[in-house]
Amino acid sequence: MTTLSIANRDMLHSLLWYMSARQTALRAALSFRTQLSVTEQTDMRVHYSGYFLNLLAAIDLFRDTATLQSNAFEAQLCSRLVFDVFQDGAANYSYLRELRNAVVHRGLDITSAAHIDGNFPMILAEPKVQNQKRTKTFFAFDKYLLHVIAKCESVVGSVMLDCLNSAGIFDATIDAGAAVAEYREAVEQSHAMPDDVKVRALAMEFKTEWAVAAHSSAMTKLRGALAPCNATKPSVS
Repeated sequence: MTTLSIANRDMLHSLLWYMSARQTALRAALSFRTQLSVTEQTDMRVHYSGYFLNLLAAIDLFRDTATLQSNAFEAQLCSRLVFDVFQDGAANYSYLRELRNAVVHRGLDITSAAHIDGNFPMILAEPKVQNQKRTKTFFAFDKYLLHVIAKCESVVGSVMLDCLNSAGIFDATIDAGAAVAEYREAVEQSHAMPDDVKVRALAMEFKTEWAVAAHSSAMTKLRGALAPCNATKPSVS
């Protein structure tokens, strides 16, 4: 059985955070209804932006951690980001990356245009985005931002899950001894714990099975976070 390093375990926990945060961002974004106040318009922009920021952060993290994937993640992602008349998966992936970059580095408002369906704002996807040097242009692979999100949801998490399963990550264990040592170091270096609490914490036996159980729980949550979000227009209310 494969034993995960502490670094790889931490990467999986970071992946869990990003994919969970993207769920939260989308859930919040879908809660808005017209009429929107100025504050609500800002909040909606923040949450739709947050979806892409967290999704792309997860993709970057996954792509850059070769030790946790037995296959080429980015190649698989591009091969499956293919939709109807938008058959260039690499270009679709680049659209997502440059959309995120435009939000982060150039303050793009991805909620600047919308059609109203009942009382639900259907945000229009930014039709095209360019790289920073403005030498390449990439086009949205759907008219509405929510439909772009739905297509992302149909692909990204499942590709990650396939790669992790192929690499045997969910069957891997952790170095329980290293986890115990990490716990003691965290206590010793804590800037929040009073000294008397540190003494009691260090005197307590930290059982290796606790670390194993915590990791198992985190991996169960990661499987859930990789599942597709509901990205359909909510019922009119």
